[in-house]
Amino acid sequence: MLECYSKDLCYPKIQNDWNVHNKCFGMCAITSLIINDYFKGDICKIHVDGISHYFNLVNNKIVDLTASQFNHEIDYKNYQIIDREKILTNDTQNRYYILKRRLIKKLYMKL
Repeated sequence: MLECYSKDLCYPKIQNDWNVHNKCFGMCAITSLIINDYFKGDICKIHVDGISHYFNLVNNKIVDLTASQFNHEIDYKNYQIIDREKILTNDTQNRYYILKRRLIKKLYMKL
């Protein structure tokens, strides 16, 4: 998935802070949507360093492919389950579809 991330997919409010050394930065919402597509479970939201952060709960296990954007451990205790439709604003939906297309293309090329 890291190979599919780029500045244009980063959450717009923090896009100027994205860089190739922290590719997961600002990618949590769209990544959690894709994990939900393939593995179901729940999409969860917590606050880390004062900002919203999304991850997945699949079979009662935390799946957080973008945790590395933070340079410390994340406390997952106070999460709330979020309806995926609430995440899919126009902007997030567009970024999610682009990431999903890139990922499918990348996986297809590996066949």
